[in-house]
Amino acid sequence: LSEGDRPERAQGRLLSSNWLRVLGVQPALGRGFTEEEEIDGRDQVALISHGLWQRRFGADPEILGSNILLDGEPHTIVGVMAADFWYQSVFDDIWVPFAITGEESRNSHYIRVLARVKEGFTQEQAADETDRIAAQLAVDYPETNSGNGARVMTLHEDIFNEGFRVGTSISSLAVMFLLLIACANVANLLLTHAVGREREMAVRSALGASRGRIIRYFLTESLMLSFAGGVVGVIVSVFGIRWLVSVMPSWFPRVNEITLDGRALLFTTAIVVLSAVLVGLAPAIQGARGSTAASLKEGGRGGTAARGGRLRKGLVIGEVALALALLVASALLVQAFYNVRLADRGFDESDLLAFRIALPEQQYPDEVSVTAFHQELTQRLGSLPGVNAVGSTSIIPSQGNNSTYYTLPGDDVQTDQDRKVTDILEIMPGYFDAMDVRILRGRGLEDSDREGTLDVIVINEVLAERHWPDEEPIGRQIVFSEITSEVVGVAANTGVATATPGERPMVYVPVYQTGRRNLAYLVESDAPLESLFEPVRAEVQAVDSDIPAYSIRPLKDIIDESLGGDTIMAKIMSVVAVIALILALAGVYGVMAYSVSQRRQELGIRMALGARDGDVVGMIMRQGMILAAIGIVVGLGLAFAMAKGVSFFLFGVSPFEPATYGAMAAALLLSGLIATYFPARKATHVDPVEALRAE
Repeated sequence: LSEGDRPERAQGRLLSSNWLRVLGVQPALGRGFTEEEEIDGRDQVALISHGLWQRRFGADPEILGSNILLDGEPHTIVGVMAADFWYQSVFDDIWVPFAITGEESRNSHYIRVLARVKEGFTQEQAADETDRIAAQLAVDYPETNSGNGARVMTLHEDIFNEGFRVGTSISSLAVMFLLLIACANVANLLLTHAVGREREMAVRSALGASRGRIIRYFLTESLMLSFAGGVVGVIVSVFGIRWLVSVMPSWFPRVNEITLDGRALLFTTAIVVLSAVLVGLAPAIQGARGSTAASLKEGGRGGTAARGGRLRKGLVIGEVALALALLVASALLVQAFYNVRLADRGFDESDLLAFRIALPEQQYPDEVSVTAFHQELTQRLGSLPGVNAVGSTSIIPSQGNNSTYYTLPGDDVQTDQDRKVTDILEIMPGYFDAMDVRILRGRGLEDSDREGTLDVIVINEVLAERHWPDEEPIGRQIVFSEITSEVVGVAANTGVATATPGERPMVYVPVYQTGRRNLAYLVESDAPLESLFEPVRAEVQAVDSDIPAYSIRPLKDIIDESLGGDTIMAKIMSVVAVIALILALAGVYGVMAYSVSQRRQELGIRMALGARDGDVVGMIMRQGMILAAIGIVVGLGLAFAMAKGVSFFLFGVSPFEPATYGAMAAALLLSGLIATYFPARKATHVDPVEALRAE
């Protein structure tokens, strides 16, 4: 984007004239595109984002009709989109009409089509229709359409990919587990309270209070507690949302719109009411079921206490089980995250600076002009103080991959299904030096590998082992479409597309033979990378003042951002798991402490008959450990199910890693041991005489 003397790289999309109408939106200023503006060669127009309008044009209300240069071509601004509008990417700033020629359309298999369907028309019906159309096109145009089809998805599925959907589902399930643990804790508290007020309830019943009224009384108490907790939760959530937004990756859809709005408060209110019912129902029924006559007698609370004790123990077992499931899931995610982050990618990203360059076709129409630009820029960058090597590539490491079909000479190829697939990178000769990638056989790519010379490629170890495991790959040929290239070198495996080196086949093609205009530069330097930002911009401007260097960042930061989804999942699950562990241990402690208080007479008799402190401590701790052990056994089943759910995010970690399960179970058992010890120790402080006298 050029306007004035400040070139800027802007992200945009090609759109049909009816695109806004299908979405059901209109520009905040101006208009959309007309059908005539889709015709190639007409006066070119553009829509701009609200952010670009403010940032670049100072929110000028007279912006409509102004001219800007996009890739060197004049465009007239006809509209400004609303501030809250985005589609497919929050980084889009410019939209221009989709003008495509008839010849191009036969080979264009990348187009996204947006359709608003009639009521009752299902996604399956739409998929059947597109499959039928694709099959007919394959019959009519076998050369260009054989093996090509279309995938039908909802707009929500398109924007929020599988990783996002799985992540939000698992996070929601984890929070639900946490809610259940909290509810179990409060229910235990209320059950204890109900047993202590058994005589009070008996008096109320004797004076004419019905069971329904007693149940309502307990539920009212539960509701008040739940609402108090809900208010505290809302206050805490304000800070929690700030933290969540701060750790979210920048590409996360509408991250700045995450807020506590009316819908969230309504949902919170519903959860509070539901929690109140879940928490208060058992104590309410417990309090209403007691025998009035028995409860009014001194010591007549044993049956109710016993029933309540069984329920309390069951709740604690459930808490421990849920806590173990969350601990295992979070441990697996953290382990997977560190596996990804610390994986040997075959290169060291810590000393690499990355930025992008895009050359307009109008200014750089052929391979000669493109090559001249890249050569001059590479030389200038290489002369900067502290720079050791400069390379360029079609894709920045960790930013995805490009794949292509290929065959070997002599292969019988009828359709695309008969072809093989490999990742492909277009690179300049300095790439291997900048990335410190070893050439194991043959040579790397050189300046002499240009258009008009022998088409050459370098392959990685995976591809060499796939086709020539016991033979010399140098000099072999690989066919891409109608181009036959000769293998001149074999490079070490690197994790360019993903964090896993050595798992994907890779072909390196010289940029000088493809004339690629859009490249990512990689600058290896001993100097602080931030100190190179301005010198890099200056060198690019020195080569061509209309070309901006954009997305200048340390490669390490780019890789970290690409792992944003895994990072946020690991952080959320870890926080939830720690809270769950604390609540579960509080539950174990509470039940054992109450058990000790209820058994004062028994403990007094035991100590009066000669039981030592160690015997009492051991007895109480055994009971607590039995509860924890049962909870762990139940929790292992839940942990298996939850681990399977998070398997999408697990890199280099089995969902059923025995060591992780064992470690988390042992940690929970040890924590339970500590939580049980204090009530057990308190039991030894019981005075036998006072205990017997009190009873």
